[in-house]
Amino acid sequence: MKPLSRIVPPSLTMSLDQEAKRLLAGGRDIINLTAGQADLPMPAEGKAAVRAALEADRTGYVPAAGSADLKEAVRKKKGWTDGSILISAGAKPLLNAAAACVLGAGDEALLPVPCYTSYPEMIRLSGAVPVSVPCRPENGFCVTPDDLSAGLTPRTKALLLNHPTNPTGAVYARDALKGIVDFCIAHDLWLLADEVYGAFVYDGGFTSLYDFPEIRDRLILVDSASKTYAMAGLRLGYAVAPDAAAQAMAGYLSHAIGCPCSLSERAALAVLSVGDPYPAALRDVFHARRDRMRAALSDLPGVRVAGGDGAFYLWLDVTGIDPDDVRFCRRLLTEEGVALTPGSAFLAPGFVRLAYTKDASLLAEAANRIRRFCTD
Repeated sequence: MKPLSRIVPPSLTMSLDQEAKRLLAGGRDIINLTAGQADLPMPAEGKAAVRAALEADRTGYVPAAGSADLKEAVRKKKGWTDGSILISAGAKPLLNAAAACVLGAGDEALLPVPCYTSYPEMIRLSGAVPVSVPCRPENGFCVTPDDLSAGLTPRTKALLLNHPTNPTGAVYARDALKGIVDFCIAHDLWLLADEVYGAFVYDGGFTSLYDFPEIRDRLILVDSASKTYAMAGLRLGYAVAPDAAAQAMAGYLSHAIGCPCSLSERAALAVLSVGDPYPAALRDVFHARRDRMRAALSDLPGVRVAGGDGAFYLWLDVTGIDPDDVRFCRRLLTEEGVALTPGSAFLAPGFVRLAYTKDASLLAEAANRIRRFCTD
């Protein structure tokens, strides 16, 4: 029997993060810019809700697809009037459920790359085959219908689209999204959408795929509280899907996950009631960080700074320094104590991802170290 570890390879992003933490624990001065999580505190209302739930002994099971009051709060907050709402332990289980329920053995799913490291494995775990569709730098690392057409076959059943995009920080304009919506309808494809970074768009507003009513009968849209409310470790995601797909996903979740954490549900219910000031304040912090890091690295010889219109990542082309991005990252960590994520983790060798998820002083020091590494 083939070992499971060879079927599902470990995440390269997590391995670099763990190596940075190991060095830090050993006394090294490490600035870890690998992790895609906000470093700021979650809203006080969420903390109070967890404490209150503990005091009330709300520690039992909740429904597999989430509690009714939280579903209603998500529907109201997101404006998801059509379809059914699902709650789970983060966005990942919901995306896995979506892939498992609309894809099967022999199917293919279009996957714009660079992409989040878990997407190909999610598709493979469903029995389907991920078909990589390169996103060209000249298009801002956004995929186009022409790009997608090149990967289309009779076996294509879905498109998995992340917007804003991890790792590049690319943001799709409304017209670009409309072209993708029309493409999926024309070719009878499911559209699996990950919009967990929707609150982090810095240059212009955010357009959700849900804003196109014509796609809602084939759209499974996933979001979460992890990024928007700085509560990644509480693992609370939500999705909207057509009723039949949602029913299938709920069944999958009941077996694969069980149910969301009852305490995380109470925290999410509380933060969703806070309103827009908290996400807006969080976005302003990351906007300022992005601008500072762009300015600090923009004139670095051998490095090209790309992307960064959304999410909280800069996407760096380092082929002018070292065409081997994994080696670049390992050397930078060993020699200068700065941890970045190699683009190979996102199916994009030659690039690295920088998460500006540390305070201004640490980011300034990281920029100095990167500059020294690239110029020495």
